[in-house]
Amino acid sequence: MSNDESNVKSRMPKASRGKAHIIVILILGLAGSFFFSRPLEQNAVLSWSAQAEADAERLGRTLMLLLDHSNGPLQSLATLFNGSGRVAADEFENTITYLKGHRKGAFPGSMGFVTKSQPSSCGEDDGCWMVAYSTDESGVLRPGSDVSRFGPMAATIDTALANQNTLIIGPVFQRDTGEQYSYYAVTIRNTRQFGVVVSLIDYQNLVARMADEWIPAGMQLRLQASFPDGNGMTEPKFIVGADAPAADAVKTIEIAAEIDSAQFTMMWDVTPDYYGGAGTRTDDYALYTGIFGTLVIVLLLWGRRRQPL
Repeated sequence: MSNDESNVKSRMPKASRGKAHIIVILILGLAGSFFFSRPLEQNAVLSWSAQAEADAERLGRTLMLLLDHSNGPLQSLATLFNGSGRVAADEFENTITYLKGHRKGAFPGSMGFVTKSQPSSCGEDDGCWMVAYSTDESGVLRPGSDVSRFGPMAATIDTALANQNTLIIGPVFQRDTGEQYSYYAVTIRNTRQFGVVVSLIDYQNLVARMADEWIPAGMQLRLQASFPDGNGMTEPKFIVGADAPAADAVKTIEIAAEIDSAQFTMMWDVTPDYYGGAGTRTDDYALYTGIFGTLVIVLLLWGRRRQPL
């Protein structure tokens, strides 16, 4: 140390040097607390985000399983028709009653069998697609209804005929309530009957069941889909939720899936309510603990400094 530095240090009051030391400790302690808590915060955010993505993947598989499971009654009805020489109206009704009694979970809102016929109201040379049997009393599938006039149903039948013996999901349509629906369909051919059996898909009901049983708080689903229409695929359309993310969403996770010729994109909006946020409690604890410890040390040093020698 030079003589000048020694002279300056000797001229510095001892009290001032002690005060400077305390200030340095305070600054270093606060800076260290922020510095060491930062990696914890980043790790917490990454862990929270990874958990959200894992949940989105799991929920996506669950939704597709529910959709696939919803065609169970349709497959049973198709088995009845394909295994019979002819299914009469009472046999159809008895089968529906049996399926409802042994079905776990929601049953399709309507099911029916449509076949070509040519009543006086039909102006087509090759006949019109008419509802022969149905569980629907007043909707599109009501008995005797000409479903050839209903575009989504006609497209569903055309796609089923182009993919015989294969389950397909037809284009979406909207009811007066604003909710979106499609029809499941598969062709039928036995020795005396040819046609298509169909069942209604209620997307809102499927998502509501998901929300009741599996979707955690802080995750919201928007569902976009494209369907075969006999000439290709329809334009993607949101069938559940809006086309924009939730206002408070911090991230959106997209999960794509294809089932029975329909293509779905599930968009899971994650909000701060998801498991209480990005899990920054650990880094907050570390930060506040560091600050508190620094203040305790500074106060102790300050108290010793003020004690008389």
